[in-house]
Amino acid sequence: MQKAITKYGLAAHLALLAVAPLFLFPFCGEAWTARTILWLTLLAAVWTAMEPSRRRDEMLHDARARVALSVARDPLFWFSLVLAGLAAVRWANGGVKMAYDAENAVWSLAEPPLPFLPGGVSGTGCLPFATALALVVLFQACRHALGKSARVVFLFSSSFLAGVAAFVAGVACACGSDRALGLSACPLTDASFAGSAFGLHLMGSMVALAGAFERKWKQSLPLLAVGIGGSAVGLYLFAPDAVILVYALGALLVLALALVYAQARLGAVAVAKCLAFLLVSSLLAVLFAMGAVPASVRDVRFAFLSGGEGGLLPEGFAAMRDALSGIAAKAWREHPWLGTGLGSFGLDIRFNATEADWALFPHGQVGALNGWWQMLAERGIAGTVLFAAPLFFLAWTFALRAAGAVKGALAGSRAAEGILSIHPACGLGVLAVAATAACGFVDHSFWRPETAMAAGAMFAMAGSAFPPLKKKSDGESETEK
Repeated sequence: MQKAITKYGLAAHLALLAVAPLFLFPFCGEAWTARTILWLTLLAAVWTAMEPSRRRDEMLHDARARVALSVARDPLFWFSLVLAGLAAVRWANGGVKMAYDAENAVWSLAEPPLPFLPGGVSGTGCLPFATALALVVLFQACRHALGKSARVVFLFSSSFLAGVAAFVAGVACACGSDRALGLSACPLTDASFAGSAFGLHLMGSMVALAGAFERKWKQSLPLLAVGIGGSAVGLYLFAPDAVILVYALGALLVLALALVYAQARLGAVAVAKCLAFLLVSSLLAVLFAMGAVPASVRDVRFAFLSGGEGGLLPEGFAAMRDALSGIAAKAWREHPWLGTGLGSFGLDIRFNATEADWALFPHGQVGALNGWWQMLAERGIAGTVLFAAPLFFLAWTFALRAAGAVKGALAGSRAAEGILSIHPACGLGVLAVAATAACGFVDHSFWRPETAMAAGAMFAMAGSAFPPLKKKSDGESETEK
């Protein structure tokens, strides 16, 4: 047990950090979620520094030095620290609100105390700051401190914890929790859905499935069944139909990669075992949905398949989305570089919506139905570029490692087998980001901390999951403690 803790403790703590908001969203507000993330970030940073995965014949102090040097040389580390600092500035620079000019009898949008710096509505900056700080640790740990088995443990643990969180949230819905039931209705007033994160962990569980059979973790398979079934339940409960289909497709694509990997490494019998286990896990999700998910949720999910009104998207969705995107575009043109401030889009609607627009919106509309336009409106060009910049760092690493892995496979005597043996975690990172980005055209769930941390960690892990080019002095470079 002690050996397992020291070997996989870092992966488990990173998984707990990434999944923690899923335990809290039906019960706690942003303040408590931010505090939890900050404390878990501290613990994860300590584990990253003190217990990184070790290579073969490597002492722990050598592993610590290697990871510390790699982190110090990583430009993404320093850039992400800058992003966390800017998030702190945005949090401190609150004050955007509606202001009334009594002399001219006119309402206006008040600027933050320092208008030349990123700002936002008071009280909205704490959670984004905590998320940015958590991503600093997740990026570096997944890029430099996790070995091959530890990466599988991270996906295994995060999917299991997400499954437990989904079942807890499902029980809260069954018990009549107003907040949980309200979130399961997936209101379009603020199109931010926790189901997106459950969908990401469902995709990750497909990789964990192949990894568990590869490493013969038979005693842990019931936990993985909870992860697969629970993540599917969470996606079904807390995401609208279109988002469910996107992540379900992503999970099927990742499953295909995992099965190809299992076939190449373990043979056809392992593929059959994976499919049989997946079927059992799916039955767990179906039984829970039939017995515990409220009828109010079951009646609206995929109602169009049984002849219900509307289609894949709710009736009037396109018109409302176009109107909100037009408001966002107008707000962005008035404040192109820094935007109107974090959390200010609900105020932008009040100032820019026409009478025809108000006829389309439900009461209390505060968010757009296109997250990319809302990002431009609230954060401007500068904020959007800074949001996307870490993805370019990660994509650059992914491209370099992918080219090296393919080159190494082609240089071998069995090129096809070498390419098919590339770990499915590599494809998971790309598909996770692609699914999240695609859903951004109908919601803005990518801002949620659980979604950002899951997708960011998976993409950071994707580049490191490629087998590095071996050197004579390195031995088996991906063999960890």
